[in-house]
Amino acid sequence: MKILIVDDNKDICLLIESILLSEGYDVESCCNRAEFQEKLQSGQPELIITDMLMSGFDGRTLTKEIKSDPKKKDIKIIMMSAHPDAKKICEDIGVDDFLSKPFEIDVLISKVEKLLT
Repeated sequence: MKILIVDDNKDICLLIESILLSEGYDVESCCNRAEFQEKLQSGQPELIITDMLMSGFDGRTLTKEIKSDPKKKDIKIIMMSAHPDAKKICEDIGVDDFLSKPFEIDVLISKVEKLLT
């Protein structure tokens, strides 16, 4: 698994997964904390694309956990959000890139390419 998508909205997971699969990426997705932990146990992605605000699971906490773990700190993270202060929040917690919702497909692909090359 090269890319892991984390969002509590399964439709968004499926949409992003479909877009990136069509671009030739190895992609998986999950919709809750238990699935996320399970995916990390089975393999370490190069990139995580996560929503900032999720019910019962927060992308900010996910980012802090990944970036503070010496074995995982090199995983790139793209945070998605429609929150007005999201870009600033992402900069403050060390996210590698930010994707504003709603997003353009070309912008998503461009950000993924940039972080994986």
